[in-house]
Amino acid sequence: MSTLEQFQDFAKKNKQQIISNNKAVIYTRVSDIKQKDNTSLETQKEICTQFALRKGLDVLHYFGGTNESAKTDERKHYKAMLKWVRQKKIGHIIVYSFERYSRTGGNAINTIDLLKVKGVNVLSATQDIDPNTPTGYFMQSFQLLYGRYDNDIRRQKTVQGMRKRLLDGYYMGVAPLGYKNTRNEQNIPIIVPNEDAKFIRKAFMWKAQENIPNADIVERLEMQGLKIYRQRLTEIFRNPIYCGLISHGLLQGKVVQGNHDPIISKNIFLKVNGIQSKNHQNYRHNPENENLPLKGFAKCTSCKSPLTGFLVKKKGIHYYKCKTIGCSCTKNTKLLHEQFEKILSHFEIDKKMIAPLKKQLQFTFQYYFKSKKDDTAALKHNLKGLLEKIEKIEERYVFGEIDTHLYQKFTKKLNVEKEQIEEEIKTNSLKSSNLDFYIDICMKLFSNLNKLWKLSSYNEKQRLQKMLFPNGILYSKEKDKVQTLEINPVMALLSSLSMNYTKNKSGQNLALASLSAVVTSAGFKPATS
Repeated sequence: MSTLEQFQDFAKKNKQQIISNNKAVIYTRVSDIKQKDNTSLETQKEICTQFALRKGLDVLHYFGGTNESAKTDERKHYKAMLKWVRQKKIGHIIVYSFERYSRTGGNAINTIDLLKVKGVNVLSATQDIDPNTPTGYFMQSFQLLYGRYDNDIRRQKTVQGMRKRLLDGYYMGVAPLGYKNTRNEQNIPIIVPNEDAKFIRKAFMWKAQENIPNADIVERLEMQGLKIYRQRLTEIFRNPIYCGLISHGLLQGKVVQGNHDPIISKNIFLKVNGIQSKNHQNYRHNPENENLPLKGFAKCTSCKSPLTGFLVKKKGIHYYKCKTIGCSCTKNTKLLHEQFEKILSHFEIDKKMIAPLKKQLQFTFQYYFKSKKDDTAALKHNLKGLLEKIEKIEERYVFGEIDTHLYQKFTKKLNVEKEQIEEEIKTNSLKSSNLDFYIDICMKLFSNLNKLWKLSSYNEKQRLQKMLFPNGILYSKEKDKVQTLEINPVMALLSSLSMNYTKNKSGQNLALASLSAVVTSAGFKPATS
């Protein structure tokens, strides 16, 4: 009688190499450089070493021993430790406490999970927890999350203190141009005007009294010894710090009176910004005008600029116009709409043709999806390879071989590729019931194009236009003619089928060689803008 040992060669084995040994490293750290002067690091190292002896672990290397903030995992000694653990196939990482390992919360848990998959355990010398049991794993995760919670509490207290200082009128941060950082008699950080304050005052006065362009003010300032860019000058004009006020994100939309000396008066500041507003807001823009649905969608043939619109109030008539100065391309909206409606009528399906076209579409797409079955196997193979690459990138990140920037860059790229392949597989496996559903939608849409466009709202017209002609349309004033650019592939297919059906009176299904090029890899599902 056969024994089970004879069948061992047929047992399924774990393909991943899982580390299992008593090798260990010790990682110590403090958050602040001031803590390096006391016994904190040495104490951590001593307690971790004693823990290793009790557990029978062989410590091969010590990492850290310096100040590194645990608010991020982008730490030099931390990453070096992970890389060494991978290269030397170390089974254990010993830390004084889990908060010494990391204070990133969820990110730390994720990193430890990835390490655990490879057989690497993170152990705390002062929190004797077995992370390989459900209870131990829960307690380990709780400690890591609590470290993040503790950080957030400290940050909240810091933010509250900063907000109180701002409300008390004290500016925080590097002094803006025209001021310098210093301290008052009570040793409180403040800002005071410096030698550049006179230039800032002149810039405001030139703007307020002469209303000259910012470019001219920049030139004047440079001639007098202060080089500044136009964008920076605009920011200065918009900053109320110069009239003695403080505006800050922590003030949640409030502006408070500052304790610093103003460089200009509040009246001058308001006058300058009144001029700025007038320059940029001397007309009211209404982006959704029901009378101008082709605005931005139709372009001028001569200069390729999108057409905008205007109203002649005396006549009560809207016109489209080119935005390019000197091009003078204008067109009555009613007349341009009529031309666009003629184009829609050209692509509209005769209701008598719906039944044969529906049958032909079913035949065409069934042939198309049948030809795609071979592609699906290749796509699934490529997907498997991508998943392996993503896993490899995660592994390299965990062991410190690549930094966060590279990890995010490549995982983002690979995930985009993965989603594209999954979407293509999904498209290739479209069920016949869905096929019939979308064909019915197409028939209803393309047999009522004109009516549907006329009765739609502004936004609905814009979406329909974009779906039918993705790159918009061109209008030539010289020829008074509208020209289409790219056409929706389904609409092009239906137009081709319709014309071929008119010529083909036999009732047989049309040859597919000429039709397959019209069916794109994106399928025939109508676009949704």
